Amino acid sequence: MLVKNVNGSSRFTRPNGYNSWLEYWESQIGLKAHECFAKDCYSREYLVGAHVQKVSSDDKAWYIIPLCSSCNQRIDYFEVPESWLVPVPSNFITLLY
Repeated sequence: MLVKNVNGSSRFTRPNGYNSWLEYWESQIGLKAHECFAKDCYSREYLVGAHVQKVSSDDKAWYIIPLCSSCNQRIDYFEVPESWLVPVPSNFITLLY
């Protein structure tokens, strides 16, 4: 799935009960993040729960996926496995608009 980083999303706090967006992703998936999910990047260091949006889609929702801090700064479009995208809770989307 082709995605792009959401610019400026770091200003939004994580959901209550979680220490980070990465921890939220892990709880929703049921697995521990072990590497960056950007295609062709296999970094295992400095992982974050990154906010991304699908490109070329009517779906304007935000999703969380583990990315390394470098990939979280990307301004281009990049591939991630769609099955690992976790939607940002709807109450956060309401707060954004």
